[in-house]
Amino acid sequence: MNGKSRRKWKVALFGALLASATAELVHAQAMTMDASGDAGEAGEDAGLQVTVDGRLLPNPGIESSDLSELRVQVRDVAEALNLPVKWDARHHAVIVGDGLYPSMDSMYDDAMGTAVVWNGKLLPADVDPMTMNRAVTVVANSLAKAVDLSYRFDAGLHRIEFLTAEAKEQFAAERTQVENVLNGKGMTPTIAADGTKEFTLTAELHNWAPVEGVMTTAWTFNGQVPGPTIRVKEGDRVRIHFVNKLPEPATIHWHGILVPNVMDGVPGLTQQAVQPGGTFDYEFTASHAGTFMYHSHYDDMTQVGNGMYGAFIIDPAAPLVPASDSGDLTAQTAYDHDYTMLLSGFHVNTTAEEEEDYFTMNGVSYPDTPPMNVKKGETVRIRLINIDTMEVHTMHLHGMDFQSIARNGSPLRSVETMNTVLIGPGETADIALRADAVGQWMFHCHILDHTMNGGDMNMGGPMGEMGGLITILNVTE
Repeated sequence: MNGKSRRKWKVALFGALLASATAELVHAQAMTMDASGDAGEAGEDAGLQVTVDGRLLPNPGIESSDLSELRVQVRDVAEALNLPVKWDARHHAVIVGDGLYPSMDSMYDDAMGTAVVWNGKLLPADVDPMTMNRAVTVVANSLAKAVDLSYRFDAGLHRIEFLTAEAKEQFAAERTQVENVLNGKGMTPTIAADGTKEFTLTAELHNWAPVEGVMTTAWTFNGQVPGPTIRVKEGDRVRIHFVNKLPEPATIHWHGILVPNVMDGVPGLTQQAVQPGGTFDYEFTASHAGTFMYHSHYDDMTQVGNGMYGAFIIDPAAPLVPASDSGDLTAQTAYDHDYTMLLSGFHVNTTAEEEEDYFTMNGVSYPDTPPMNVKKGETVRIRLINIDTMEVHTMHLHGMDFQSIARNGSPLRSVETMNTVLIGPGETADIALRADAVGQWMFHCHILDHTMNGGDMNMGGPMGEMGGLITILNVTE
């Protein structure tokens, strides 16, 4: 870069840093305003957003005046990847990760300016590090190439996006788990000598991708969100071996299932919380047929709010009745398709006190929610479970009516025909329909800010792009 170009960049960088500092000062001042003020918007930054695996970085990117280059701060990217960062004053270099400056000191001197060493590797010249006011910026796409990150610039959103190989692999790995939950496929139990069906649930922190290109740390059962479905028959004896690999205590509550008091999973009341590294065996009889759930009952906003929940389905002991060509569908009907949807969300770039920015069906957000593929004339049951910590959802189907056949684990004495069903936190609602209209029909929450990824920041795509609590009922001939 020649002297004129570097001066141009220094002016742009100084302007961006000044804008960032000014925004922080305005935000700090705004936080002292009373509730009638506009504190909520005072701290918003006007620069380019920068994300790593969907997580918003603290400082904006910088665009050159001729629009030819985009730059980001090295420290922000490194810390988002959990890499340590330090300054090597002798070599005027940023040291990222493990390792020291390369030993060939004679090849480098102050004339070369600032350098970046990433996990022991001196990054190439086209990364072009620049220093001003203790902030080191580099060319975004050159950095991505040098450290094996995927790179994309979304001009519509003014956003620089970096994606790790781990995020890609996580998204691909969880597809089967998500589809198994949707299709009501339960865990395979071990059958004890006395006929008891035994399952193991392990609580652990695990990466999870609610949508392609976004990855968060989830609190999981068996490494997935939701946890694996437990599916048994009415009257079955059930034993669940719980293993706690979390950094804090936990328990499991069997929501809606009638269990002995000592098996209810309430810490400090019915049992002592299971400590990290500890285990506990829950044992009970599957009380009655219906759609239920299980979830943590310790540090609920953190553990349940970040993924520690799953479906518990108890099928009736009596044989199901084949559907007639017309008339009401009921909880005792044998359906061509039996789907399960747990409604919740993740806080990727929001706090636990704010609304989720990625609302999810079975742990994923549209457009990555699997569709329901059915043939015209087939019958469909959908088991809705709202395990959100705070939000009500109103699930609406386009193109067809459905019938409400069960609520909160119990069949309804008379079904009701509708196209929108309201479901609060902790509730379940079973709905059923005949797929009598060919087409691709939306099924979504009608609280419309629950159908956009990234919440109010519009992090999910161009203005107006759908996300969140949406899936497609795909009816073919």
